[in-house]
This record gives sequence, structure tokens and C-alpha cells, in this order.
Amino acid sequence: MDTNKDILNKAKTVYRETLSTAEESTLYEMGLAAHAELERRLRDGVSVESIYDEFVRAAGVLAVALFVGLDCAGAESFTAGSVTLKRGGTSSARRAAASLRSQAELMLAGYLRDGAFCFGTVRT
Repeated sequence: MDTNKDILNKAKTVYRETLSTAEESTLYEMGLAAHAELERRLRDGVSVESIYDEFVRAAGVLAVALFVGLDCAGAESFTAGSVTLKRGGTSSARRAAASLRSQAELMLAGYLRDGAFCFGTVRT
């Protein structure tokens, strides 16, 4: 199991654009940063291995957020799931990066010591 390679592959899936070798290298580095940040924020008793799939997905999204935040991506737009983000300048890139960061944090909210509020279960 190569967590950093899995994070890169997930980030490339989320980004859905062709990357140059330099951009892929930068995205890999952003994946390393995302991995370190999220692992450091995990609650006591929660390990990467215990939530591996969720962790890789969230770290992949965070890696894309960091990548977009660098504004180094050459694409004019990209689609992540059902959301298409179009480049419109640095403020647009910052908003896109912030939105993706929020999504990554929500994906692990139940596992992060400083995570956002979320319901584990809802009873009606």
C-alpha cells in the first residue's frame, strides 16, 4: 500500500485534466503536504490505515485544493464530480481552492480533532 501514490491517483481523478510532467510532480508534492496535514489533525486513536479509503479521497481533494491554490494549473477549467470550476483569475482560484479544502475537511469531519460539526446519525 503506497498511500502517497494512491493520493496522487485520487487527485488526478478529481482534477480530470491532462497534466504536464512538471504539473504532476507539483500535484504529487501537494499530495504529500495534504497527507501530512490531515494525518496530523486525526483524532487520537484514529489512524490512516483505519480510515484508508476516506483518508485517500479527502487527501486527494485537498491536494487538488493546494494545487489550484498555487494557480499553477494550466487548464482554463476542470470538473470535480458534478462541479465545473473555470479559471477566472487569482480570486477565482482562491475561491475554488477554499471550496475544495472545505470539502476535504468535511469528508473527514468525524475523524479530525478540529473538524467541522457533523451528524454521525440522524434519528427521526
